[in-house]
Amino acid sequence: MGRRDEDRERFLQDAARRYDELIGRAGQAAETFDEIEQDAERMGRELIGQMLAGRLAAEEEAEAETIRCPQCGQPMRRPKTAAPRRLDTASGPVRYERRHAICDRCGVSFSPAGQPAEDPPARRLEPPATQSV
Repeated sequence: MGRRDEDRERFLQDAARRYDELIGRAGQAAETFDEIEQDAERMGRELIGQMLAGRLAAEEEAEAETIRCPQCGQPMRRPKTAAPRRLDTASGPVRYERRHAICDRCGVSFSPAGQPAEDPPARRLEPPATQSV
């Protein structure tokens, strides 16, 4: 079983545990619907964070070992160890590790390696609109 399969299995077990936790409390605790909804949203955000971190790790694994400098076209140096990073997302912060690339000739550095992506604007998730009967 490969790393991706192991990560997937761990994610599915965590999602199942959270589902069982939320559903299993039915009839046991005096909770308002708002409290139940807040727990479900929190659990969902945590699962989204895990998926995003997994995707970032997969991107790191898929990157070519040799990155060329966009200015001079020469191969860039890649440190052996990854640097810890934090990405603020609509679902909360996502922590991951990524190696960067450095051009010793031009002084150009990218982290993560390659052209930097734009951070999406933070968005607030709103509940669906309701209609009166």
